[in-house]
Amino acid sequence: MAYTSPHVAELLAQHNALEKQLAEAREKETRLALIEIVQKMREYKITLHELVGRKAPAVSDSGEPESLVKYRDPVTGATWSGRGRAPRWIIGKDRGEFLVTARASARRPAASSQGSLFSEDN
Repeated sequence: MAYTSPHVAELLAQHNALEKQLAEAREKETRLALIEIVQKMREYKITLHELVGRKAPAVSDSGEPESLVKYRDPVTGATWSGRGRAPRWIIGKDRGEFLVTARASARRPAASSQGSLFSEDN
């Protein structure tokens, strides 16, 4: 339904402008809250694994995370941990050809996926 009154059109324009301002203010407040949460996590040495209630990855005697990926398909980049049902790309083949080194397969900490939010520059 289209309104023809200039007063109604003016009020709708104001409404749209206020909605935009509200969305921007919420986004800014959310960003500031996330930064504060990250700072508190650093202060109290809380890991992302603790925050979400997951177990931290196992650590080997050398202090590096144990490999979560044991085999990688060089063609597609698909990976397999060696647990559960074997994927099609490795069935009937020499698994030694698909072995991945521990350093190359160790996953990056979840914090690194958050980019600038978890950087030390904040």
